[in-house]
Amino acid sequence: MASGGNPQFRYTQPPSKVIHVRNLPWECTDEELTELGNLFGKVVNTKCNVGANRNQAFIEFADQNQAIAMISYYASSAEPAQVRGKNVYLQYSNRQEIVNSKNTGDAAGNVLLVTMEGVLPDAVSIDVLHLVFSAFGYVHKIATFEKASGYQALIQFSDAETASSAKAALDGRCIPSYLLPELDGSCTLRINYSAHSVLNVKFQSHRSRDYTNPYLPLAPSAIDGSGVGPGWEEGGGREQCSACVS
Repeated sequence: MASGGNPQFRYTQPPSKVIHVRNLPWECTDEELTELGNLFGKVVNTKCNVGANRNQAFIEFADQNQAIAMISYYASSAEPAQVRGKNVYLQYSNRQEIVNSKNTGDAAGNVLLVTMEGVLPDAVSIDVLHLVFSAFGYVHKIATFEKASGYQALIQFSDAETASSAKAALDGRCIPSYLLPELDGSCTLRINYSAHSVLNVKFQSHRSRDYTNPYLPLAPSAIDGSGVGPGWEEGGGREQCSACVS
């Protein structure tokens, strides 16, 4: 299965009727996606121009075997998949169909709520989260916190399309084990859209980071080495924090 310019983000994903396509030319059309997929079966839906650079898309086939045929062909072919003469990269999506988020109760937004299953608090650093999610676009801010449901993070992107692209590619997948060498087991990401639209990070710390403001002061815990970051608490059914609020 082909991947992009960042081979470290190649994930082993079970087959799906939906193919995630990356590195597409600017303003790729649904017709071009359909033409690419029609060689292997009936394309029933497409979604193009997603991601920070609008160069990612999804192709949904009528049958999973048709998607498998497409992935298998290009995995063994000396000729890569191309659109307008540009090499594109294919992988299975973790979705079985392309869903318009406007028709669901999970309204798309630019901030993702990420739950990290299988790890203790702080087992996954902000630097690792930034490395994983910035593969899909510019990450503005990250804040991590603990709730009854586990260790979680809020990740703010520039726009909802970039966040949607990251969610579609990463939801249900595991962070590569080499990024977490001290972890016994795996860390699975469960991703939803947050009700937040803007995160107000007051300090740079091991629990919060604002990549848009290099002059933001360090948290006192980062200076005295105590490692105790700003506290988060649950309130009003939304994620809230003394260091990061909408």
